[in-house]
Amino acid sequence: MDKNQIAAQLESIGTLLALKADSNAFEARAYENAARTINSLDGDISQLLKEGKLKGLPGLGSRILQRVTEMIETGSSPYYEELRASTPAVKLDMLRIPGLGPKRINTIYDELHVNSIAELEQACKEDRVAHMAGFGKKTQDKILQGINFLSQHGDRFLYPVAEDEAEPIRAALEKLPEIVRLKVAGSLRRRRETVKDIDMVASVADDAGVEQRRAIMDFFTSQPSVIHITGKGDTKSSVVLRSGIAMDLRVVNDSQFPYTLHHFTGSREHHIALRRRALSMNMTINDYGLFRIKPDGEELIPCQDEPDMYAALGMAYIEPEMREDMGEIEAAASNTLPELVKESDLRGVLHAHSTWSDGQNTIREMVEACIERGYSYLGITDHSKAAAYAGGLKADDLRRQGEEIDKLNEEFAGRIRILKGIECDILRDGALDFEDSVLAELDFVVASIHSNFNLPPQEQTQRMLNAIANPYVDIVGHPTGRILLTREGYSLDMDAVIEAAARHGVCIEINAHPSRLDLDWHLVRKARDKGIKVPVNPDAHIVAGLDDMRYGIGVARKGWLRATDVLNTLETDALLAFFRARRK
Repeated sequence: MDKNQIAAQLESIGTLLALKADSNAFEARAYENAARTINSLDGDISQLLKEGKLKGLPGLGSRILQRVTEMIETGSSPYYEELRASTPAVKLDMLRIPGLGPKRINTIYDELHVNSIAELEQACKEDRVAHMAGFGKKTQDKILQGINFLSQHGDRFLYPVAEDEAEPIRAALEKLPEIVRLKVAGSLRRRRETVKDIDMVASVADDAGVEQRRAIMDFFTSQPSVIHITGKGDTKSSVVLRSGIAMDLRVVNDSQFPYTLHHFTGSREHHIALRRRALSMNMTINDYGLFRIKPDGEELIPCQDEPDMYAALGMAYIEPEMREDMGEIEAAASNTLPELVKESDLRGVLHAHSTWSDGQNTIREMVEACIERGYSYLGITDHSKAAAYAGGLKADDLRRQGEEIDKLNEEFAGRIRILKGIECDILRDGALDFEDSVLAELDFVVASIHSNFNLPPQEQTQRMLNAIANPYVDIVGHPTGRILLTREGYSLDMDAVIEAAARHGVCIEINAHPSRLDLDWHLVRKARDKGIKVPVNPDAHIVAGLDDMRYGIGVARKGWLRATDVLNTLETDALLAFFRARRK
């Protein structure tokens, strides 16, 4: 298990402890604190353990350190499994309802004796939840909304969860001598923000025997993360992994590999449009091959890889991220597909927090981490004063932070440029949390909504439009406020927001945190077509958060962005010139 997986497991242990009938709040908090410590570490956690650098860290007492060591060395936690097995299933199910924490779950379970989400929903509809002490009608309505949200999204997983489950298995399978080619397919390959299951396609030599296929399947179904085998055969096996996500492995002859990979990459909508084009050219396509239709039957068109398949259909190669039937078929046929932005095109970071507000690392630590990652600039955007819960800065704090940044810029001159910024709260009426005279002292401003999420759509939209009209707003942060699989975004007319941003020359970010990925990729393309520059921002609160940029690049590619469309592909001088021109 890597650092992120261990931190997540520790958090889960803390939650499970809080769900126990005889829960000890101190013990639960201890695991939550340990998770924060693990998350803030820089470097490979296995190496840190070997070097003895985990001992004595805040939150890592002897017992918790023993459990962390066990996770590192074995890839699992018997203590977590034991807690999970002893927790009533309905409590685990209720945890998935947005906004419902352990304390309220325990109260519902103890007082209403529900045994399923369906029974909880019925209790809400009968007003029994509203009459419990500390709940009320408003809380009951939120629980009902959460149950409805769960019914729509409850069988999906965040992209990193699926990726973290798929990658160790892919890496292990890749070493098998029987396998010729191997690829992850499905929505994970298309970099969808949430994933229902994992598809993987492997090939063996065309003359391989059934014993070789069975050896691959035996190896696949015996992986440490497999908790249940739902099907096992010579060409397809299906398992459930420890996160609860299902995974399929298909094994085909190598000559069939490109067709099978393409088919199981999807999307369904892309395939329907592609089949339509194939039929217009007297061809047909499926997971077995691309065929020319002849009076006496079908003739296979040999293809070594996916580019060969698209070429046979008179098209440029379509990257997996774009296969969503959003005009990519027509663009590929007319050779007008964009050259998509790559992670290596990024030159710097424009949304990051430090210990000045709610970040876990100092500005110096964030700067050094950016240098290690090859970035040329770092924009520090700590919270403004309205975000008191996040240690938001007052004007005097902001000026003192600016003095620290000046000193660091002198020290790191020639290696990196630190930009003075702020993530400034958009207040209820659309005014900003600082006067223009304060914002004028900064290099740039990210404006974000962090409160009053439930305003009527017209009022929420006008609030955002008012903020965009402020000449000191350079970037709109996490524009819809969604938290994937947890809450919908606030009600906004995003077409109106995009129009206003284009009119005022304001950028709209892709917030690359994997729980946000906001702006949604459907809207990213709309913003691009209006000429809006779209920065890819990690919203990093710890050093490790800088690596979330890769998730944002996935969204950018799904939104058809080129390097020239992404603000932070600009070199330092060009970026500063862009911000200065905006101010004028």
